[in-house]
Amino acid sequence: MTPACPGVVAVTGATGFIGRYLCDHFRGLGWDVRALARTTSTYPFATEGIQIFSCDLPDRVDEDALNGAEVLVHCAYMTRYTELAAAKRVNELGTRKLLELARSRGVDRFVFLSSQSAHDEAESYYGRSKLELEKLFLPDRDVIFRSGLVLGKAGAGLFHRMCDMVRQSRILPLFGGGHQLIQTIHVQDLCRATEEVVRKELTGLFTVAEPRAMELRKFLRAIAARLGRRPLFVPFPMSPALTFLRTLEALRFPFPVSSENLLGLKCLRATETTEDLDRLGITVRSASESLDEILGPGPDFSA
Repeated sequence: MTPACPGVVAVTGATGFIGRYLCDHFRGLGWDVRALARTTSTYPFATEGIQIFSCDLPDRVDEDALNGAEVLVHCAYMTRYTELAAAKRVNELGTRKLLELARSRGVDRFVFLSSQSAHDEAESYYGRSKLELEKLFLPDRDVIFRSGLVLGKAGAGLFHRMCDMVRQSRILPLFGGGHQLIQTIHVQDLCRATEEVVRKELTGLFTVAEPRAMELRKFLRAIAARLGRRPLFVPFPMSPALTFLRTLEALRFPFPVSSENLLGLKCLRATETTEDLDRLGITVRSASESLDEILGPGPDFSA
């Protein structure tokens, strides 16, 4: 199967940040794209011809979206919640039910969007649950993408919340000193990686991110420089920060960063990605290159 001979691809979480890009990308290659989303009343895509189907995990999936689909890309995941039980119901039960339905409908392969946060030392629910969900998939049939921090122009993901904090704050805490190592991937590079595993009929686990890691504090300074902001960066110990955020959450006080985000940052691990990128046959933009494209040119803080 090649882009010159496209087929049918279904995408869950299709109106989210990554899902929208994936739908536009595959539609631009000529694929019949089935977008599964909770809301079907609006058309958020830049490309015409994408069909939208109702999907509210775990209770409702329009099964017509899966008819004839060769590939199902699973992006849907509840990250912002007030009750953990609700998140588990959507993410864990929902993924299991979706996988069972896809198998029963003859969908050849599942592409599961996981995260670099998914590893044995993860402390966040996000990292632990992604790791457990990875075990549902067959390494000789399905694809698991452990992506780095995904960067792109429009959306409501962690990167966009980071940008909002830099724009709005005069003082920015560097939790744990900001020495955590992060690896990023531009959302369009993630789309190309997805295209390649489908086109080449690859299977298994891939970590998709720039090969070179960057300290979080340097990444935040790079964002600030491109936004023309000069906040005061203040190191802040991790444990008191977690206590503070959990108190805010218990009081239902909105804050752009959650304790889950902090636990994810605390347990970040740099990963060698060169071999996986070579297997995909792609190169990916560095953090500086991605930020230049998204926010405008700025100094290179990667050194």
